[in-house]
Amino acid sequence: MESGKLSGKSPRRALHLHIGLPKTASTWLQEKVFTLLQHLEYLDCPKSSLFEHAREVAERRLLTGAFRRSSEIWRGFGDEIFKDLLGDRQTWLTDGRDLLISDEGMGRQATRPALFAAHIDEMQRKAKEWGFGRLNIVCIIRRQDHWLASHYAQMSDRNPIAGQADFECLVREVTSPQFARYEFGMLLDFSVIYDQLREVVGTGNLLMLPYELLRKSPEVFLPTLLERLDTPSDKIAEIVRLTRGTTANVRSEQGIWRLRPPAVRKIGGFALPNWSFGKREHTIELTSDISRSILSAYSMSNQALAAKIGVDLDDHGYFDFH
Repeated sequence: MESGKLSGKSPRRALHLHIGLPKTASTWLQEKVFTLLQHLEYLDCPKSSLFEHAREVAERRLLTGAFRRSSEIWRGFGDEIFKDLLGDRQTWLTDGRDLLISDEGMGRQATRPALFAAHIDEMQRKAKEWGFGRLNIVCIIRRQDHWLASHYAQMSDRNPIAGQADFECLVREVTSPQFARYEFGMLLDFSVIYDQLREVVGTGNLLMLPYELLRKSPEVFLPTLLERLDTPSDKIAEIVRLTRGTTANVRSEQGIWRLRPPAVRKIGGFALPNWSFGKREHTIELTSDISRSILSAYSMSNQALAAKIGVDLDDHGYFDFH
């Protein structure tokens, strides 16, 4: 029997995981779409004080903290995690509803796809004990060159050397097999991530959609996504109508990406200028040569993924830049 497809005559209560990926309109989905779903319980980036590392105390994201650790955490500490999510186990078992959890912090851990899939597998086993007959994954991807530019712009407020030269350095690192292509760069190898997750949950419990489809045809993207979340058809039509024209803005205009102003430091409640930033650039440019170098590193993987998910990724610019 394929993993993720559990037997039994009773209705298979679903645990839906929206894992991001980051920089794919996650905030918009969380605030404008998922909050409209009434047929299931929805948890938006569930917060917790369960983990005690300094970074996690600041973030307080429960599943982000769990996925940063060994996948063995679900066997040794899984009941505590689910209790923090859902409360008393017996009360939840009698509730009867499906559950949707959205946290792009989970997807951020896909830089190690095999370990990420191991987490999903172990979480799935523990979820069965909490009344879930299946685990369903929704993952949104984004063209790698645009993703890198967006990621760089978002992080630029804490980077004292943010600018075109530093951005191009990041591109060289991420696309280099000798450097970070098989480290951080694996977060953008969507075909490998798809394969690893499919082995765990099965094709029928894995939906991977391009962010560009949301930008270009939300009337196609949203029904596809919402149907996978078992949303009633009349509710799907309502959500498409209510969210029309509300998709998030991006920081790019014709290849120019605006950088964020330096983060403000505070000491004793007083804001201090961060002199270490000095005079810095305000934009980066995603030139055709940079796009070509990024997409060339992922072109074969993108072509393989297009066949697996049945989406014309070439139409969205995922193949070699031309």
